[in-house]
Amino acid sequence: MRRVFPVIGLGLLAACSGGGGNSAGGGGGGGTVVQPPAIPTLSVTLDTAAQTQVASETDSRAAFAFTATYSGSTSDPIYPKIGFDAAVLTQDGDIVQTGKSYAVKLSSLRGLSAENRTGDVTFRLCRDQACNEVYPGSTQTFRYTLDVKLLDWGTFQRTPAHTGFVHATFDPQKIVKAWEWSPAGTQSFRPIAAKGDSLFVTRVSSTGLTSVHALNSANGTQRWNYDIGQIHSAGGPAVAGDQVHVVTMSTSSSDNRIVTLGATNGQFVRNMLFAAQWSQFAQPTVIDRELYLASGYYGNVVYGYNLDDGTTRWTANGSGGRVWDGETPAADDQYVYYYSGGLDVFRRTDGSLVKSIADPFWQWNGYSYAGGPILGARKNAIAYSGSGMGTYPIAFPLVSYDLDAGQVAWRTANSYNIAPALGNGVLFAGSNTQGQLDAIGEDDGKVRWSWPLPAGEQFVGNMIVTDNLLFFSTTAKVYAVSLSTHATVWSASTPGQLALSPDGKLIVVPQLGTGTIMTAYSLR
Repeated sequence: MRRVFPVIGLGLLAACSGGGGNSAGGGGGGGTVVQPPAIPTLSVTLDTAAQTQVASETDSRAAFAFTATYSGSTSDPIYPKIGFDAAVLTQDGDIVQTGKSYAVKLSSLRGLSAENRTGDVTFRLCRDQACNEVYPGSTQTFRYTLDVKLLDWGTFQRTPAHTGFVHATFDPQKIVKAWEWSPAGTQSFRPIAAKGDSLFVTRVSSTGLTSVHALNSANGTQRWNYDIGQIHSAGGPAVAGDQVHVVTMSTSSSDNRIVTLGATNGQFVRNMLFAAQWSQFAQPTVIDRELYLASGYYGNVVYGYNLDDGTTRWTANGSGGRVWDGETPAADDQYVYYYSGGLDVFRRTDGSLVKSIADPFWQWNGYSYAGGPILGARKNAIAYSGSGMGTYPIAFPLVSYDLDAGQVAWRTANSYNIAPALGNGVLFAGSNTQGQLDAIGEDDGKVRWSWPLPAGEQFVGNMIVTDNLLFFSTTAKVYAVSLSTHATVWSASTPGQLALSPDGKLIVVPQLGTGTIMTAYSLR
């Protein structure tokens, strides 16, 4: 930028001095315009014009770097400046100068939602710190692409915390049916797991044959299948790394199998054994290279396995002793959480009991339990206070446990029926007895707002919460409700159990005895 000194000031000065006419020195009031020296050109080139990085939903940080080098010279100061979207990036340290080159490091922020972002970083050289004057030829643009990927749907309610939360935003106007899958002779499906662009589902045929299938999430075509055989029961798969794990039961014994298969090819890897009698199973919980299963010949046993070699790491007995089947434990970096009429906390390293928190509200209605504890953001765990929900259409209150204090924090006033979802401090649960969906504060268990259940419909399956939408199913439809307006923004007449795949598909699997068509909807 060239600065021109103002002419108007010189004219006013001549008038005040009494000068007139066109005599020398007066110039008729017109002064001489003085032009400053031209700003020299400093031509900048970047060692790279663009860069793409991939990050995950749990850790959206990624590093971007480039070097800017200029040609030309000046005796004036040179100040490098960069501009970028501060809602996505932050500067990582100072700009480092070596001769005529400047090394720039940037990183993406923590906590970014899962989506693909593209933006520009502007580099320029300035004559002053405020960058009021920019050296010609020095402004260049570096383009970045940050792809924050969705997590795998690895187990019951997605992660070992069982929250059903997806840190992403979806436009309900873009939701379209992608495909259906209904192989001939299907009797039923179990809930799915998903990794990358692959879906894994347990299927039971009309002849009673249990098999595991891998599907292409993009179009629903089958990649492989593995026949387990004519058995009593099998749960839905869990996926960890390059392996798929399915809990099965042939007969009442101590030699029931967790069948492990290769995720890419469906090849048999190994069996891991456990005790149970005539049980139904939730998806086991996988974390790092470990798997945790709640079972036992008389229930009340938590099994921990090493997934590198299939060995049993430890077994531990719960203090409640009131649940035999249907439950999956929760897990975090240090502990495993098991509910059986009270909440037990076991150390992951050796299975030792760290603490047990009694549930004074427990209601017994059989040995089955639907789901597992939900790990919250307030050092709390939330669980249904009763058994039998996996077998009977009954409802129970939800109880939150303060893990540090070792006591009950709150109990909901209403009773609920299906697997809740927890995200951004709000717990979402459906009550068939109250005829409504409730948004419940994670901090105090109080209802913030409700969505009325349509007449003649009942909640089934589970809930998924994203940054802007809540997905759930009734006996008639699968719904999406806006978290800001609390209004229904999308629905489809394909009810069932829900999962959200890493490539942005909402997968709907019919509940037992309600259908044989698995449906996928593209959310992007």
